[in-house]
Amino acid sequence: MIATCLVFAAVVARLVDIQALHAGPYAAYGVAERTHAITIPAVRGSILDGQGNVLAMSVSMTTIYADPQLVTDPASEARRLAAVLGLPAAGLQAELSASNQFDYLAHTVPDPVAAAVRKLDLPGIGYLQEPKRFEPNGAMAAAVLGGVGYDGQGTSGIEYQYNSRLAGRPGLVRQQEGLGGQAIPGTAEQLQGAVPGQSLALTLDSGIQYETEQVLGREIVASHAVGGTAVIMQSHTGKIVADANLVADPQSPTGVGQAPSDTALTAVYEPGSVMKGVTISAALETGTVVPSSRFVVPYSVPLDGSIIHDADAHPTEYWSVPDILAYSSNVGTLHISQELGAARVYQYMKAFGLGSRTALNAPGESAGIVPPLDQWSGTSIGTIPIGQGVAVTAMQMLDIYNTLANGGVSVPPRLVQGWVGADGQVQSTAAPAGHRVVSARTARQMTAMLEDVVKSGTGTAAAIRGYDVAGKTGTAQVPSPHGGYEPGAYMASFVGFAPAEDPQLTAIVVVDQPRPVFYGGSIAAPVFSQLMAYSLRALQVPPPPHENLGWDVPAIDASAAAAGSDDGPATAVLPVSAPPPATLRRSTPTTKP
Repeated sequence: MIATCLVFAAVVARLVDIQALHAGPYAAYGVAERTHAITIPAVRGSILDGQGNVLAMSVSMTTIYADPQLVTDPASEARRLAAVLGLPAAGLQAELSASNQFDYLAHTVPDPVAAAVRKLDLPGIGYLQEPKRFEPNGAMAAAVLGGVGYDGQGTSGIEYQYNSRLAGRPGLVRQQEGLGGQAIPGTAEQLQGAVPGQSLALTLDSGIQYETEQVLGREIVASHAVGGTAVIMQSHTGKIVADANLVADPQSPTGVGQAPSDTALTAVYEPGSVMKGVTISAALETGTVVPSSRFVVPYSVPLDGSIIHDADAHPTEYWSVPDILAYSSNVGTLHISQELGAARVYQYMKAFGLGSRTALNAPGESAGIVPPLDQWSGTSIGTIPIGQGVAVTAMQMLDIYNTLANGGVSVPPRLVQGWVGADGQVQSTAAPAGHRVVSARTARQMTAMLEDVVKSGTGTAAAIRGYDVAGKTGTAQVPSPHGGYEPGAYMASFVGFAPAEDPQLTAIVVVDQPRPVFYGGSIAAPVFSQLMAYSLRALQVPPPPHENLGWDVPAIDASAAAAGSDDGPATAVLPVSAPPPATLRRSTPTTKP
C-alpha cells in the first residue's frame, strides 16, 4: 500500500508539474504539431489587347491530391481514379502507395471531372483550388504571351518578362488540423492577405493579330515552308498591333501551330537584299552617291576568289541608284558599298540598330550577329552590304524600315500599352525615346526609291490598290551549321510601309524555307499586301493625296524593271581553271543637274 501510494504521489506530482507549473511549453508543442501554414495563391493579373479584350486570364479550378497514409486500398482506388482522370492506373497506384503524406494526382481538372472524383468518396483523396491560365482566343499570339506553370509563375514570353507584377503576392493562412488532415473549425488565422496581380494592356489588336496568323498560316502551308513570322506596327508610335510566329505542324487541322517562342525577336537569319536599304541609305547620307549616280553593272564581277552576281543574267547596264535598288542588283550594290567603304557600312549598320537588342528587351531576344570589322574577309564588302554573312531578327529589320518611314528618326518598337489601375483605366507607360539615324532628305529619297521597288521592281506583288507602298524584297540562303549554305533552303522576306506619303503602318513578313518557289517577291510580298490592306481598313486609314516624294530621284530605266526577276543567291566560288571576267570600271558618282 505504501509503495502504491508513493507511485500515485509521484504521478500526481508529475501531472501537477506538466499541467500546472510547466504547461505552456507542452501546450505550445501540441499546437505546433497540429498547426499548418497554408499558402493562398494570388489571382494573377489578366493580359489585355490594345482595345481591352482579354488575351489571358486566370480562373480557379480544382486540383486533386492524395495523402497516401490515409489510403486504405491503393490498387482499388487507383483503378477507379484512372477511369475518371484518364491517367494510367499503375502510375496512380504508385503515388497512392508512397510513404509521404502528400502527392499531386491531377492539376486544375475541369469541373465535371472534379465532381466525378468527389462522387467516388475515396479515403485519402483531397482537393485544392488553384488558378489556371485561360486564353479566350485559344492559341492566338501564344508565342508572344508565353506560358504559366502550375506554380502560377510565368515561364516564357510576356508572362515571364512581367511576372513580378502579373503574379501578385500570395497570402498565408495558419490553421489547426485533426488526425485525418481535416481543418479544425474556428482555428484559421490569417497571417497575410493575398494581393492580386496587376493586369497588363498590350498594344496588340486582336482582330489584326487573328488575320495575320490566318494569312501567314495559309502561305506556310501553300509554300511547304518550315514556318514564318509577320509583324505589323504603327509607324509613328512603334506600337506593335500584330506579332505572328508560326511553324508547320502536320498534326494540326490547319497545318500550322504556334512557334515555341516569339521568333520575331529570338530567331536570327541572313536577311538578304532587304539589307540594301541600309547600304544605300548610308551611301546617300554620307554623300557617297546621289540618286542620279550611275554605275556600270554587269551580270557578275570577281571579288577575292569569288563571283558576285545578280539573280538573273542580264547584259551589262548603266544603272542609277534607283535602278540598282529596284532591280535589287547585287553587283550594283557592291559598287556602291566599295565607294562607301567597309568602315562606314559597319557604322551605319550599328546606327540602324543591328547587333543590338531592340527596346522591347524581351526574354531570349537576340542581338543578331554583326561581325566586327577586324573579322571581315576579302568578300565581306560585297556580301554583308547585300545581307549575307550577317544575321538579324525580323524585329530589327522592321525597326530599320520604320526609321525610314519616320523621316530618318528611329521610333523604338513597343508591345506594352500600360498597366491597368485600380479604377480600371490603363496607365500608359512612357514611350522609349527615339533618335535620328539619317536625315529627312535621305529618308524621303529612300522612300521614293522603295516606292519604285513596288511599282516596277521586284516587289510588285506587295502593291495595294489605292495606296502607295514603299518596301523591299529579300531572298537569302540558309547557313549550314557545318559551313556554307543548306542546298535549296532560302528565307523569303518583304518589309515596307504604307501609305508612302504619310506612313501609318510598317510591316515585315519572313517565310522560312518555302519550296519550290522561294523568292521574297513571290512568297512574302503577296502576304504583306494582304495584311497591310486588311490592317489599313481595320484602322480606318484612308489613302492620302498622292505626293511626288522623288522629285530629285530619277525614274527607273526600262532595263531595270524587274519583269519577273527577283532577288537570289549573290555569290559563287570562282573556278580556279576559269579566267576571271574583265573588271568593269565603276563610274564616278554624278549629280543630276
